[in-house]
Amino acid sequence: MNRLEFIKAISSATLATGLPFPISAVNGQGMSTLDDYSAMARDDDFVIKDIDTFMLKKALFVSVELNNGSKGWAEAMPNDKRSSRTLIEKTLKDYFEGTNIFDVEKTWDHCIKSEYDLGPGGLLTYSISGIDCAIYDVMGKVVQKPVYELLGGKIRDSVEIYASFTRDVYPTPQQAAEKAKQLVEQGYKTLKFRMRWGLENQDPPNDNTVAFAGALREVIGPNIKLAMDANMGHTRERAIALGKELEAFDLAWWEEPTAPYDYEAIKAIVEQVDIPIVFGEHAYTVEQIQHLLTYGGSWAVNPDLLKCGGFTGGKRIGGYIAKKGVKLVAHNSRPSLSTVCMLHWVCATKMATLPQEFALREKAPGAFDCLKGFPEFKDGRLHISDRPGLGVEVDEEQVRAYDKKYTK
Repeated sequence: MNRLEFIKAISSATLATGLPFPISAVNGQGMSTLDDYSAMARDDDFVIKDIDTFMLKKALFVSVELNNGSKGWAEAMPNDKRSSRTLIEKTLKDYFEGTNIFDVEKTWDHCIKSEYDLGPGGLLTYSISGIDCAIYDVMGKVVQKPVYELLGGKIRDSVEIYASFTRDVYPTPQQAAEKAKQLVEQGYKTLKFRMRWGLENQDPPNDNTVAFAGALREVIGPNIKLAMDANMGHTRERAIALGKELEAFDLAWWEEPTAPYDYEAIKAIVEQVDIPIVFGEHAYTVEQIQHLLTYGGSWAVNPDLLKCGGFTGGKRIGGYIAKKGVKLVAHNSRPSLSTVCMLHWVCATKMATLPQEFALREKAPGAFDCLKGFPEFKDGRLHISDRPGLGVEVDEEQVRAYDKKYTK
């Protein structure tokens, strides 16, 4: 029996019993890249039969089902769930259904290039990310490997995560400080506070960034790292002036102080403000990361796996920044399945040596009701499991119940 026949036999048995089989049973030497599965890319069992979407209150889950009945799960970026759902179900699924999961990179490229006028960033990559990550989940289940093995292998067993919270929920410095105190007590060693100004409200007259930074630093003390996120909220001149005020609070980094496409402003801020500056959340492709670093500058980059096209896009960005020696501090504004995907990515990415983002569970009401086996949080770190695929189980019945409730 050759390797392909063996994997198919055990995969079928797994589907019948619902029980996992040992990872070592597939290949004692370990298989870490998609090239190792070239024979499986010619097998109909691993062809995508159906792609479906499910609406939660603040999430859009995506499932990918194969001809052999195996199913993978992930989530798409839900900034506009209905638009993403429509794009997936009316356009993007046509590129992927009928293709082999081990050809995912070829299919991904075909889809991105064919629908380039819809992107390449924004809704196109926000939506394709859910499909791509679900494909990697089912791929890992089929070969009984964690997703990080399919990304090149695990570099670290756990990552420090930082607690990310926002002025939308904690609108005064006092409320933010009280929440920060609670987060430190829970074990977080790095915090990030998001001001949530946005491009539509640049240079707000009621800018109280300094008051928030002061209140937060006072309550957490000097040994906890503190980052601030301006959410693109300032023009170049105001960002430079504000940045000089913020230097007093020993920030770990300052995120997106100005528009992410204004490279001249970014370059000036990087050069004139003595705080590490981070951009990259709104850079959706390798080329956009390259332009950011070439014409603007960034102490580290923070692409979001759900914004850059999933594991396929994230893997390429990780390879590029490794060559450039630029660190990754992943943006991750969705706490459930997105966080599990992010964890596999950063555990397999060389430059992911900084704390990585965790948006608090309050951002995804109901999503955690649908998951079993979420990674363990201990001493400020998330610890990755060695279970196949993403390593979490999705309660499809509960997901469908939420979809029925929130689909209007």
